[in-house]
Order: sequence, then structure tokens, then C-alpha cells
Amino acid sequence: MADYDDGTPKVVQNSFVLTTQLVIAGSLGISACLVFCVVRTQWPQVYAARASRLHNNIPPLPNTFFGWIPALYSITDEQVLEHAGLDAFVFLEFFRMAIKLLAIWAFLSAAVISPIRLYFTGIYDQDSVISISRRASLNASKNEETTDPEDYNVYLWCYVAFAYIFTFITGLLLFKRTRHIGRVRQSYLGSQNSITDRTILLSGIPPDLRTEGALKEHIEGLGIGEVRSITICRRWTQLDRLMDRRRTTLHQVERAWTEYLHGKVKKRPIKPNPVANAVALSIHISVGSDGEVSTPLLETSRNSATLDNSDDSVANGSYGGRQRPLIRTGLLKYLGIGGKLVDKIDYYTSKLQKIDEQVRIARSKEFSATGDAFVTMDSVASAQMAAQAVLDPRVYRLIAHSAPAPHDVIWQNLYKSRISRFCQSWFITSIIAFATLAFIFPVASLAAFLNTKTILKFWPGLGNALMDSPLLSALVTGFFPTVAFTILNSIAPSLYNGISNLQGYISHGDVELSVVAKNFFYVFFNMFIVFTAAGTAINYRALLMNSAEIAYTLARALRYLSSFYINVIILQGIGMIPFRLLEFGVVIRYPFLKVLCKTPREFYHLYKPPSFNYGLYLPQPILVLIICLCYSCMSTKILCFGLIYFILGYFTFKYQLLYSMSHTQHSTGKSWPMIFFRVCIGLLLFQLTMAGSLGLQGAYFLSSLLAPLPIITIILMYNFYDHHLKLSYFIALRSIKHGQLRRFNSRTLDEERELNHVYINPNLICPLEEPCVLDRTGKPVDVYFDADSSQYIFKPRTRRGFDEIF
Repeated sequence: MADYDDGTPKVVQNSFVLTTQLVIAGSLGISACLVFCVVRTQWPQVYAARASRLHNNIPPLPNTFFGWIPALYSITDEQVLEHAGLDAFVFLEFFRMAIKLLAIWAFLSAAVISPIRLYFTGIYDQDSVISISRRASLNASKNEETTDPEDYNVYLWCYVAFAYIFTFITGLLLFKRTRHIGRVRQSYLGSQNSITDRTILLSGIPPDLRTEGALKEHIEGLGIGEVRSITICRRWTQLDRLMDRRRTTLHQVERAWTEYLHGKVKKRPIKPNPVANAVALSIHISVGSDGEVSTPLLETSRNSATLDNSDDSVANGSYGGRQRPLIRTGLLKYLGIGGKLVDKIDYYTSKLQKIDEQVRIARSKEFSATGDAFVTMDSVASAQMAAQAVLDPRVYRLIAHSAPAPHDVIWQNLYKSRISRFCQSWFITSIIAFATLAFIFPVASLAAFLNTKTILKFWPGLGNALMDSPLLSALVTGFFPTVAFTILNSIAPSLYNGISNLQGYISHGDVELSVVAKNFFYVFFNMFIVFTAAGTAINYRALLMNSAEIAYTLARALRYLSSFYINVIILQGIGMIPFRLLEFGVVIRYPFLKVLCKTPREFYHLYKPPSFNYGLYLPQPILVLIICLCYSCMSTKILCFGLIYFILGYFTFKYQLLYSMSHTQHSTGKSWPMIFFRVCIGLLLFQLTMAGSLGLQGAYFLSSLLAPLPIITIILMYNFYDHHLKLSYFIALRSIKHGQLRRFNSRTLDEERELNHVYINPNLICPLEEPCVLDRTGKPVDVYFDADSSQYIFKPRTRRGFDEIF
């Protein structure tokens, strides 16, 4: 690529690169969609996991090849709320809003802006940095008929008008969608009477109130309602560690039994030993009248060997001459080194019994209280009034918040002091900031592959090859950067998701919202701002010294990278989003994990629906919408491909949320304020881009006419913050009153999930479940050990699954 004398890069729209990208992405997307239509009905445990396990009342989809698409589209908002919850409804509403916005933008751009630009400049999409005057001079040098320069002012007025129009349309749809989501949220939550809606989380409880009786008397004395129950958080760290050890040991017991009952047959030579055979025959399996099966505890490996010398499988309890698994008791027992060789089942069973006794002792202990407590009120209205009130005149005392759902609480973080959580949060934040800065270098390096001239500087051989081969050039400068961009865009969010779990949040919903914020900052700062700057070799030092150049630099950079962002949206929208339906990562891991699964508990986790995390799936669509908004007046192609991106995304995510993936976090639609403010940031960026674009073409007066737009956008943000934000976090008392009047017998999804739940640490109340294994017929049975008779008792398992424990 060549540059002009003034250093302005010359970018010619390469239709060959665009065609190549469309062919590759289209092939990927169509193939993924066709494969999904086939495997959707063949593997329902994977691709309809929610429908086949726990949510049989989800509207069924037809088994025809493409029939699921119109049936999925016809599922109403009420059904989404009923089967996927409020968070899924808000997520899909964002996609619906984006589809409407992009449809309007694309229509106006294709019908008005681009034809006007084509008439005055001869180009349909203004996606190069060549100014109008520059293009006019080029046309004049070629003796082509040019338009009077005065006419260009008419063309540039179009930019000013549509900057206002697009800002108005975006703000209008944002507030329209905000009111709709607000009405649905208030109606949905107002009609509930779940324990979550009636509970507040109190922090900063003084020492004299850290008993249930004193705190209940104090709260009721404030006149905000009657208290039903109080759970003061205590330092249950010892109990939590014991329960973690118990789960590990339980897994080892189940593994040992599985190895014995279903492992490879290991026999010892049968020798005529009358004494041994007499002992073996006296050790038998007894079947009781209630269907229970018992077998004695073999206390030594000698007895185990004696038992295995008999080939009567059931009569003598040896299960076909199988040798009982053995293990060494040394520190290196897993490597088979050191220690005494003992029976593996007996060893882990004895260990499990000791831990059970320690757990019972720990549960009876009185642990020290912390400054946090869950207070369940007698009504939803009382809880909402308490959550919005100032309960104490002293700072940091009796601070009330709406409580997270019982299953959403991270109890271990509640034991920590406020200072400890604060330090932990900022420590993890500093790590994330460092990681974000570290990602700048690979992102900036990736930008070097955007043009052949840069490649020639650091890799002359490849650069010369690209000059000689248009196809290779299209793949390296068009396809490779977008693929690498997509990979980087998926690695960092997963990393941030894992790190955010260490930040000390008290609920999984708070962690998820935090991940949304962190990942959006990453994709916006690193993958948009830094990549855009690196792709155009911006002089940061000069830019900081002259901030007036920011708008010009941004406009120049976005025009220069327009073809790249078109390729990104094509690949991620047409190519990658349909692949999400296949759940490729789950399917690849499935056969390997299935081989490793031996126990019913492991199979239960294997077939659990994968988790849907908004922190991973929401930031990227917001960025795509911002990119489309920035190019709305310059490129019709980006708007059209962006529209395709959101249409495919809407169907893909709607299917996953309803049928194949589960969202267990409970944030009651609180992601909408984050979406609102970030789309407004996109509006500010769009207005800055348009001002810079007009300034680059010498239209300084027209550029100054856009000055009111950022002020209008900031007013919109302040209006949302001042009037709508509280409705995104609390339930209005009027909504509660109306909701209780029209309440029906049916429960919402949240009420179903919270049925019989209480605000108590699960480790205090969960049953100490016995090991569960598969018998020789493949049916799950619980294994009990009766200490009085020294026998193992096998009892058929009647419970549906392990939801009570996990």
C-alpha cells in the first residue's frame, strides 16, 4: 500500500478481501447451522439439556430440519420469563433493541446518506481517509468532470443532520426499552413472594446486636415491619473445610467401590484350601425383606484375598472373584510408594466416618459472629422499605442491601471483614489492570498484519509473497487478523472471569456483573481503542500534547480500519455465532470426560447443562453495536453485517438460554443499567468521530454544530441515573401491592428455584450423604456401613439426582 506525500495512508476497499471473508465465514456458519439441525434431535442430552432434564414444561420444538427456527421465534416474552428468568429476558431485549436500531440505521444509510454521498463524491461508502478536496483534486487530475466545491457543503450538511437523527433515534429506543424492561421487571418481581424478595442483607452490625434476639428487637423497633427469621453470619471456616474434605473423600469411596464392582477382573489362582473356603462361605451377602443388600466389612487384605479365592460370585460376596482394590497408607499412596498396603474401600470408608464425626461436632459448636446478617421480613414491602432506608445515624453501621438468592450466596466471603474484602478486591483489580496492560503488546503486534507495507518492514519475505499473491494477501491481511482478534477476544474474558471469583464478592450474581464490566473495558480499551491506535500508528505523545487532535485522529483511524471491522463482524457474526449452537467446547470434552466418569455423581455432573455467563457473552455484542454506531454515517456495509450479527445472535442465545444452557446466577436484570451507560458511551464516541470526520474535510463550522450532541447525551445519562436506576435495583411498593392482588397460584422460575431454601450455610444443614455407586445391573445404589454388624448395606437410590447436595 502506498501513502500520500502528507503521510495520509491510502486505503482502497479490497472487494477481493471482503469476498474471501464472506466465503470463509459463510461456509463456517452454514456448515455449523446444518450440523446443528442434524445433531439437535440426535443428542438431546447435550443440545436440549434443560428440556430433557428438569424443565419438561418448556415449549417443545419440532423435530423437523428447520422447523425449530419459526417455533423458537414464536416463543413469547412471557415464556422467556417463565422458563429462563428475568436476566435472560433483559439479555434478549438488548438484542431486539440492537436489531431495531441497526435496521433503522441501515435503511437510512442505504436510502439517504449513501446515495447523497455517491452523487456528490462518486463513492458509496466513505471508508477511506481521503478528504473530499483530495478526491476532487484527483478527479481533476484525471480530466474527469468534477462537481463545484461549493456543492460539497450540501453533502456535509447530511452528516450533521444524521448525527442528530441517529442520536435522537438511539436515545428514544434506549428509553423506550428502559421503560418496557422496567414495567416487566416491576410486574415480575412485584408478583413474587420468594424468600429473596423478603430478605435484606445487613452489614456493619455492632457487637451488642450480634444475637438473633437483640437484632430482631432492634429491627422491629424501627417500625418497618415484623421480622420472620434472622441468620447471623458466623465464621464457619472450619466447618467449610471439613465439608470440602468430606466431598473429596466421598468421591474416593465411590471410586473405590466402582473399581471393585466394575473394574477389570483380577483373580488369584484357586488353591484347595478348606479353611479359606469355609471362611469365604461364611461371609455371604444377605438380602433383607426391604430389598437391602448387605456384605461384611473385610478388615484386612488377607480376608480380601481369601474371599477372592472363591469363584462363587454372589454366594460368597466376591463378585466373580474380583480382587478388592488395595492402597498404601503412606504420603505417596497415590504413586503406590511407601506405607502399609490396606483395603482401599475400608480405608476411605473409615476416613469418611471420621470426617462425619468431626462434622457433627463442628455443627454443634457455637462459632463467633460477624457483622453481617440475613434478615427475612414478613412481607416483600417491608424488605424493600428496609433496603432503601437509612437505618442508623452512624456511618458504616446497619447498612441494608437487597439480599442475593440463597443459592447464589458465596458464604466463605461473608466471613471476611470489610477491610479484608476491600483489600482483596483492590488487589485483584490491580492484577486485572496489569493483565489489561500486558494484553496491549499482542494486540498492537496483531495490528501490524493489517497492511502489506508494515509486513514488509519486519518480514520482507512474507511481504514480497503477499505482493505477488492476491489470495495470500487477502488471507494474511484480511482473515488472519480477524481470527487472531477473535481468539484474543475470548481468552482474556475467560481469564477475567476466573480472577473475579477471587475478588471477595458475596454472591455469584455480583461476580457476573463485575465480569461484564471488566470484560467490556477490556474489549473496548484493548480490542478497540488500542487496536485502532496501533493499526494507524498514532503518535501518542503528540496526541496527549494536543488534545484537539483526538477527534481528527479517531475519525482518520476508524476510516482506515473500516475494512478490518467489517471482516471482524462478518467472521464473528456469520461464522462464529452459529458455532455457539454446537457448543463445540462441550462436545469435544464430552467423550474424554465420559471415559473418566465412573460414578453416578460424576455422570450427573457430566450431563448438567453448561453454564451461561453474561460476563462472557454480553460485552462483545455491546462493542459491536458501538462500532456500528461509529460507522453509521460512513459505511452501510458495516450496518448491514451488524444487523445480521444481532439477528443470528438473537436466535442463537435464545435457544441456548431456553433449551441447552442454564443460568444459575440471580441478578434480577441488573445488567440493563450497564448496557444503557455503555451504549451512551458509544454515542459520545460516534459524535466525536463525526466531528473529527467533518474537521478532516475542512468543514469546521459544521463540526462545531455537533457540540450540543455530547451535552444532550450526558443529560440522557443523568436522567437515567436520577430517575430510572432505582427501578433497576428495587421493587416499587405500588408494584408489590398490584402484584399481590393479581398473583396466581403458579410460581415464577425464581420462586421454583428458591422453594424450601433458607438463608443458612448449606454445610450446616445438608445431609451427610452416603456413597452412591452403580450396581452390577447399572442402577444407582447407596452404600451404608453398619458398624454394629460390620456390614456394607446396599440400598436402591430413590432420589432423582444430586441437586440436594450440589
